[in-house]
Amino acid sequence: MLKKKINKLEEVFISKISKILSVSKNELLKKDDFSKIDGYDSLKHLEIITLIDKLYGKKIKKIGDLSKLTSVKKIIKQLNK
Repeated sequence: MLKKKINKLEEVFISKISKILSVSKNELLKKDDFSKIDGYDSLKHLEIITLIDKLYGKKIKKIGDLSKLTSVKKIIKQLNK
C-alpha cells in the first residue's frame, strides 16, 4: 500500500486503473508490478498512459521512460516529482 495519504485525484486514478485491469483497488495496490495481473498487456499499458495524460496533463511529458511505469506506486512517485 502507498505510505502517504492518497489525494482525491490519485483515488480517481487508482479506481480507473483497477477498472482497466479488472481488479479491485486493494488488489491493485498490493501488486508491485502490473505484469503480475492476469490480462495485463501492452494495450492495457497504453490505456493507463492515456489515463495519466487525461488526468495529469502536461506532467506526463516530464516522465522520461513511460515503459517503467509498471505499478501504481511507481506512477504516483513519478507524477509527484
